[in-house]
Amino acid sequence: MATADPADQAPYEALTTRERRRVVGAAALRMLVSIAILVAAFIVIPPADLAARTLGTSVLVALVLLVGMVVWEIRRVIRDPYPEVRAATGIIVVAVAVILVFAIVYAAMSAGNAAAFTEPIDKANAIYFTVTTVSTTGFGDITAVSESARWVVTAQMLIDLIVIVGVARVFVLAAKVSRARRERADSPS
Repeated sequence: MATADPADQAPYEALTTRERRRVVGAAALRMLVSIAILVAAFIVIPPADLAARTLGTSVLVALVLLVGMVVWEIRRVIRDPYPEVRAATGIIVVAVAVILVFAIVYAAMSAGNAAAFTEPIDKANAIYFTVTTVSTTGFGDITAVSESARWVVTAQMLIDLIVIVGVARVFVLAAKVSRARRERADSPS
C-alpha cells in the first residue's frame, strides 16, 4: 500500500468502510511495530553503559536519532497514498520516541551520578519522570538536583513543546502537501 504510487490509489474519502478499516489497520500495525522496536531498544540498552560515556555525547546522539526519525517519518507521510493516516501514526511514534529517549538519558544520568535526582532512577522511574515532565504534571516526587540534570530536563521541556506544536504541525503540513500533489496529478490538464 505505502509503496504504491499515490496517484494510483483512490482518495481516502472514496474508499469503502472496509477499505478504510484496512488502511487504518495497516497503519496501526506499522505504528505498533515501530513502537515495539523503540521499546525493545529501550529495554536492551543498559543505562550504565551510557553513563560511562559523556552526557553531552549521549544527548547529542539521541537528538540526532530523533531528528532523523522525524525526517524519515515526514518523508513517509509525503509519499504515502493516505498521508493523513500516516501523519497521525507518525506523530504518535515520534512522541513515544521522545519519551523513551529522555527516559534512557535520565536512567543513564542516575546510573552515572545517583545524586543527579532526588532519588535513584531506574528505567521504570525514568519513564514515569519523563511522562510527568511531558504532561507538565510534575508531582515533585522525583526532581532534578544536579545542574546537568536540570539542563537535560529543561531541554526535554523545550523539545516537548517543539514536538507537540512544531512536529505535529509539520506532519499535518506534509499530509496537506501530499494531498495537493495528488489532486494536481488527478486533475485533467
